[in-house]
Amino acid sequence: MARLEDLIKDIADPGLRSQIASEVRDLKARKKFGLVFEQHLPEVVQLPGLPIRPGARVARRRDMAAGFFVVAAAINGNTVSIVPERGGPEETAAKHELVVVKRFGEPIYPALVPVDRVTRAPGKPYHTLINADNFHALQLLRYFYEGRVDVIYIDPPYNTGARDWKYNNDYVDKTDSFRHSKWLSMMKKRLMLAKVLLKPEGIMVVTIDDYEVHHMRMLIEHEIRGMSVAGAVAIKTSPSGRPTLRGFRTNHEYALFVVTSNAAAIGTLPRSQDQTALFKEVDEEGAFMWANLRKRGGANTLREARPKQFYPIYVSGDKVRIPEMEWNKEKRDWTVQEAPKRDEKTLYPMGDDGKERIWSLGHESLRSSLADIRVVSDRQDRIVIQRKVRASEEGSQPSTFWDKPQYSIVEHGTVLLEHILGSVQAFPFPKSIYAVADCLRVAGAAREDALILDFFAGSGTTMHATALLNAEDSGNRQCVLVTNNEVSERAAKELAENGVEPGAPKWEAEGICEAVTWPRIRACFTGKRPDGRPIPKVYGDGRPMSKGFAENAAYYRLDFLDSAEVKRGEMYGAILPILWMMAGAAGDLELCKGSGKHHFPKGCPFCVLLQEDHFKEFVARLAERSDITYVFLVTDSVEAFHEMRSQIGKGKRCVQLYKSYLDNFKINLEPRHAD
Repeated sequence: MARLEDLIKDIADPGLRSQIASEVRDLKARKKFGLVFEQHLPEVVQLPGLPIRPGARVARRRDMAAGFFVVAAAINGNTVSIVPERGGPEETAAKHELVVVKRFGEPIYPALVPVDRVTRAPGKPYHTLINADNFHALQLLRYFYEGRVDVIYIDPPYNTGARDWKYNNDYVDKTDSFRHSKWLSMMKKRLMLAKVLLKPEGIMVVTIDDYEVHHMRMLIEHEIRGMSVAGAVAIKTSPSGRPTLRGFRTNHEYALFVVTSNAAAIGTLPRSQDQTALFKEVDEEGAFMWANLRKRGGANTLREARPKQFYPIYVSGDKVRIPEMEWNKEKRDWTVQEAPKRDEKTLYPMGDDGKERIWSLGHESLRSSLADIRVVSDRQDRIVIQRKVRASEEGSQPSTFWDKPQYSIVEHGTVLLEHILGSVQAFPFPKSIYAVADCLRVAGAAREDALILDFFAGSGTTMHATALLNAEDSGNRQCVLVTNNEVSERAAKELAENGVEPGAPKWEAEGICEAVTWPRIRACFTGKRPDGRPIPKVYGDGRPMSKGFAENAAYYRLDFLDSAEVKRGEMYGAILPILWMMAGAAGDLELCKGSGKHHFPKGCPFCVLLQEDHFKEFVARLAERSDITYVFLVTDSVEAFHEMRSQIGKGKRCVQLYKSYLDNFKINLEPRHAD
């Protein structure tokens, strides 16, 4: 390192010298063990909505690999002169050949452009699909969902070298010697933002296969402070197995359940038919089974593990008595204060191997539930105490190996999607809807109002699974999906050969969001394929898919705004959907240019004061709307905002526009609170 630092001093360009010196200092400070990977140069995002102006950084739409340019001057209405960002001769280019780009970390000012929506349950909150690069979408979601998300489910690119979708090509090209570190760098930035969105008790599920599972786990537990893997589940997704070059057939993938605090609680799964069949006895309280009072299992059932659950029980015929006892802290043992009667036998929880084990209940709990206890004899004519065990309403504790036939990605992923869309091979390897639904259950989506996020949405299985859970218990869970609209490599090649440019309507129509994700959501909610025919399939419980779901969904495209126009109040209509999502995505939002005194969207739980001179009138109108929970106040003065907020009253969240929006994204250089 010392030799490298000496060479850095010889770099003539002061800016370059400073940047390289900073990277070397960071490299020296980094730990020398654990997961080590390169922090690659920032990714970039295309901003097709921004104008091609002098000073803008641009790239050629068809050849991003050619590097970035700076617009030097406008030559005429359709042509500009551009200079390579890293130096080189000046060139000319047509505006339609160029697109404005920004590196990740530079300030961006996002907007949501309405594309489509499905309304099947008036009055119910909307699910949301956002067509965007997920990094910038996560930055947007942080503005209004920080600390509010219950469950995050993601199925990121597996980094196996597949080139099914162009999105993967930037990270998973198997010919790239840096493919592991590029993938890790890409994932780290997104996981840091995701951590900020989760509630303290929230859980994130990451599905991954053998190729990167070890790297992913190290990334989570050693690079993102405060995150840990609570459990890793192997899911049998391919009963017949997928052949590999090394001679094994792969049948499984993993689901990592990631938590950020001890407040997170792992959920349960519905009991299987075999499990339910065990509870074949019935009394006035319902189904139950008889189980040995002695706790069975491994090391945690030994006396040393829970010494207070090792105590004597006196048995006479079919009667059970627990003697009075006093706990001896020094000896960590019970001092028995009553001797057995002449006709009573003394039982301790001794294992079949002769080891001292424990009862499954403490002596006080057992004394209070003697009505649920019986005495029987086993085959060796030994006395056995049994207790009633009932199936909990919550379900069964999940194991670390899931092998239901419904988890097959072929039948309940690929084939299911083909039935929904009416087309073959619409998307490579979609997840089983039932595997995703069970992952959501275990991660905490049993809550009927859970907020669920998937920012690697793919074909949209997570929103479909959320609707399935809502149908089971009439829940109001909301799902937010984020996916880009990248075109598969094959389609991109065909389009380019036909002279279709990226960004053109024909190009965008072939993208994953337009061609797969939204059509699937619309179809499964309405029960009709894109061609209008009913979906000819049933769910696992026998429910026809043609029935659809009583759910609402809104589809938006992420765009980017000029901050000066936002400050002048000219972009109110573009920001309005963001305010709607912040307030819970409830009500059929109708767009408004924001030219009036105030705005009270019909049926939506928020309102906006557009001209502070009309505050008194605004407050009077607000008093008539008890359903409003969010109040947005447009003012440049912090003092005026606080004064108005003091007069709004309790129970409503007040936000200063456009200051909160501009400040949030101006400083949006790094994920806050991520570590």
